[in-house]
Amino acid sequence: MKMKDVMERYDYDLPLLDALNDPELSPDRRVLAGATMGVCLGTAYFAVSEMEEAFAQLADDDDHDRRHGEGYLAMEAILEEQRPFQMRLWHLMYESSLNQAVGDLRWLKMVVYQRAQMVNAVRDAGVNDRYWTYAEGREGNSAAELMAKVTARR
Repeated sequence: MKMKDVMERYDYDLPLLDALNDPELSPDRRVLAGATMGVCLGTAYFAVSEMEEAFAQLADDDDHDRRHGEGYLAMEAILEEQRPFQMRLWHLMYESSLNQAVGDLRWLKMVVYQRAQMVNAVRDAGVNDRYWTYAEGREGNSAAELMAKVTARR
């Protein structure tokens, strides 16, 4: 079997699925992996990186007793923008201790980076592949899309 044949059907969510099913990982990390499945490769990396940086800065603000430091401002911007994937991460992480959240997001950033790097391996195998997100493969509107239309009319 040729490498091209193997890579032709590569599932970019495989590293996330492996993490989701790894009984040695914490339940929090397993849930984060599951929540990231189906998210565009670039979106996942940049969104997780931004969240990790904001949580790390927020932890630094907390360590130095700064009430409205860089972390607060970064997190405030993320929460105001309301990007769906980042809001999903926020709702999974906001009750965690800051140190745990930073550690878990650093771990997730590593996983999504490695996941995105598989594009190079697939391309090097000579496969013209494209990652399809869940949204692109879904038929019909989602609740988020319908509610966005309603709130836009107001």
